[in-house]
Amino acid sequence: MIAGAGPNLRVREAPAIEDLTVVYQDLFETKRGEHGRTDKVYQRIDTGDTRPIRQPPRRIPLAKQALVNILLDDLKSEGVTWQSRSPRLSPVVLVRKKDGSLRFCVHFRGLNYVTKKDCSRRLAKPWTRWLELGGSLDLT
Repeated sequence: MIAGAGPNLRVREAPAIEDLTVVYQDLFETKRGEHGRTDKVYQRIDTGDTRPIRQPPRRIPLAKQALVNILLDDLKSEGVTWQSRSPRLSPVVLVRKKDGSLRFCVHFRGLNYVTKKDCSRRLAKPWTRWLELGGSLDLT
């Protein structure tokens, strides 16, 4: 699970990370389609009185249309996505992964622009916290 992180970890950090992944293994998807749902969290995106954002769809190259249909069928059968009649629309973008396969991404820029931020204070950037720790990761 952490094979890709190996070169970035110190010798003593890798076993600690592996121990964490074992303790919390129920939080990780280990096989395609193994992900689940929760009723513990509800998310509502507050856009105030802004009209629903409806961005135009992006064209999918004809050569990739068959692959897109296969990916969509997989996502539907896994219960990740379903047919919607929402007045909102954000386009799907295909992004090539390092291994050459394609990933669906949703382009939420229009929605993000009108979303009311609900953080009472600005969150620190992760690398800022990392630098405050002296640039090290000690999980012991």
